[in-house]
Amino acid sequence: MRYGTFDDENREYVIERPDVPVSWTNYLGVRDLCTVISHNAGGYSFYRSAEHQRITRFRQNGVPLDRPGHYVYLRDDETGDYWSISWQPVGKALDQARYTCRHGLSYSRFLCDYQGIQAEQLLFIPLDDDVELWDVRIRNTSDRPREISAFSYLEFSFHHVDIDNQNLQMSLYASGSSYQNGIIEYDFFYEPWTYHFFASNFDPDGFDCVRDRFLGVYRTESNPIAVEQGQCHGSSELGGNHCGSLHKRLTLSPGEEARLVFMLGVGPRATEGTRIRAKYSDLGNVDRAFAALKAYWRQKLSVLQVKTPHPGLDTMVNTWTLYQAETCVVWSRFA
Repeated sequence: MRYGTFDDENREYVIERPDVPVSWTNYLGVRDLCTVISHNAGGYSFYRSAEHQRITRFRQNGVPLDRPGHYVYLRDDETGDYWSISWQPVGKALDQARYTCRHGLSYSRFLCDYQGIQAEQLLFIPLDDDVELWDVRIRNTSDRPREISAFSYLEFSFHHVDIDNQNLQMSLYASGSSYQNGIIEYDFFYEPWTYHFFASNFDPDGFDCVRDRFLGVYRTESNPIAVEQGQCHGSSELGGNHCGSLHKRLTLSPGEEARLVFMLGVGPRATEGTRIRAKYSDLGNVDRAFAALKAYWRQKLSVLQVKTPHPGLDTMVNTWTLYQAETCVVWSRFA
């Protein structure tokens, strides 16, 4: 059974059916910040060490498969219908919505076409900054104006993954979250130098910093109460389980496209968070950072290119074997 294909021109693997039996993962980042992301946007981020400096949470053997992740939900504010740009976690029927994942060289792109709304979520880490960017585009392809809400979601993790899994007294009460000036900050009380932030290029219409307020009691990432109700709760907490959710309401005319940028980074809100938000609120900086990343890999792969009688061998040697080798050199002892 076929689930995808190689796109040699763009150097991407294209997953055309998201219901693959196992997660198909990619590695984002070539320096200190890394994200391991699946074809359904499940995965986690860490800074230098996945064991000791984890940023977002992931349940390796959890049910359902491949949760949580770095998600963007969309909601039709006229009907209340909602979905995610990646097939999971909402999981609309595949005969109703079309989903595609394109795993590239240190980036992944998720595309969705549902009910007259085309959406794209591009995830990558710039070469020069410790921040994961979510470049989100939402286009109204219907013949009428649309009222659409966009919600981001990720779940923060205690930085030491073993403590996060084993010592709840420590992991749940030694960290806190807060929101100020458009930026969510997640910090560790006993390590005043350890902060993570989540921001966007817009002034949010709402936010949640507490996982259980966003998801709701006895709910999962598949049916978060905030998305169902169309609004966040403005939650923050000293202790507990924390998340990064920013909400934006959009009005899109026929053919109109909105572009939102979410930013997950390392450092305090007042300094690094503010700097990163200002820098990548300029869409030109986002585009230049992505172009620089692609140029980085073009140059690196150019040192060895072969042409054989077998096109499939060319594909593997010229792109994917080299990419795999470099990724293993950088991250194999950490991720």
